[in-house]
Amino acid sequence: MVRAFKRPQFLLDLAEELTWLNERAGPEVSERWYQAVLATIEDLKRHPHLGRERLDLKPKGIRSWRVKRFPRWLLIYTLREDGLALLRVRYGAMNLVVLKMES
Repeated sequence: MVRAFKRPQFLLDLAEELTWLNERAGPEVSERWYQAVLATIEDLKRHPHLGRERLDLKPKGIRSWRVKRFPRWLLIYTLREDGLALLRVRYGAMNLVVLKMES
């Protein structure tokens, strides 16, 4: 199993999405979403090539995979020699091309 490195913007996205879900759907839903994100990260650590390569996102090599049980959210990551770097977690219906990605 590879290691997962959470980039600062990933942590900011996580906090933003948790706050949004907590305010609009309640604490139970936000906790379920958070646990689903953690479970999805574990899946990616075991199988880092699950996500599809995103040719529409820069820099080259960015991949995305849907959050378990919350398929409208995407984990955006890239593979590195020492593991995978979690770049963003965002609602998948947004224009992802405008997001800043740092690997």
